[in-house]
Amino acid sequence: MERRDFIKTSILGTGILVGSTVLNADTKNSKSQKVSMKFEYQIGFPSAKDIRLWIPMPLATDFQKPSKLKIVGNYKTSKTYDQQNAPVVYAQYSQSSSVKKISIDLDVLLTSRSAQGSSEPDIQKFLTSSRFIRMDGKIGEIASKLQNGSDEEKVSKIYHWVINNLNLVDAQDTTGVRTIYDKSSTPILSGKDISANTIFVSLCRACKIPSREAIGIDLREGKGSFVSKSEVYLKSLGWTPYDPIAAIKNPSVDGKKRWDGAFVLLNYDRDIKINKRVISVFNTAFGLIDNDRLNYYENKNFVQNISFKSIS
Repeated sequence: MERRDFIKTSILGTGILVGSTVLNADTKNSKSQKVSMKFEYQIGFPSAKDIRLWIPMPLATDFQKPSKLKIVGNYKTSKTYDQQNAPVVYAQYSQSSSVKKISIDLDVLLTSRSAQGSSEPDIQKFLTSSRFIRMDGKIGEIASKLQNGSDEEKVSKIYHWVINNLNLVDAQDTTGVRTIYDKSSTPILSGKDISANTIFVSLCRACKIPSREAIGIDLREGKGSFVSKSEVYLKSLGWTPYDPIAAIKNPSVDGKKRWDGAFVLLNYDRDIKINKRVISVFNTAFGLIDNDRLNYYENKNFVQNISFKSIS
């Protein structure tokens, strides 16, 4: 058993079973709100000799303040650390425990997301392509038509192109490998765990505007799937939020320079490396069972129960 007050982090994953009190408040309509969260994980595999679990936790930012982290479980060892700027809770279990358990309680203070005026020391890494954030092919062709104007004007053009040319099925966050098509059925981008935000970020980078995907959980959804949003770096404003999926889902929503809804940010990084494995997006618990990935096994061997309620 272990208890820690870890001001910098909190914890979330996918496969969510939401408790009886669901947070419905929109951060646009309140300056701040605090939520109390409980995250419970159980792992079977009584014959496994070595079970290890890495759980992503939200970043501490000027708009998100996790606190009062309490970790309890029958793990052999545990620790908290940063993996490529992504906060992590790590737990390792011995074979003696038939059912491996870990439970995390914490509070998170959320405030409305706005532009961050602070400078970015390493902006170049947000201008490059990666496995799934592309600047060539169809992305490059589209970007070539959106190049005129200031950076802010370019971002506005890109945002409107994305919300006008993608339907919700193609735009929304989906786990797995797929191709995203525009409304005329033209393939735009292929990859793993991609969305309208991946296309938005790819187009921004192709137009030489630093940008990144934001991976996390929308507390209003309660569906158990991760959500993503976007940020672009504008010299006059700093990191500025954008939410094209929210605008595609509901045309009355303005996703420019704001994130819609109560959103808990986990991390910004794609292709995080954990124990020599590359994870396309680190949005849920990653486990190794005798060195095999947890997601190779049936879901009945792994239970995630996450609940939350508003406390202010």
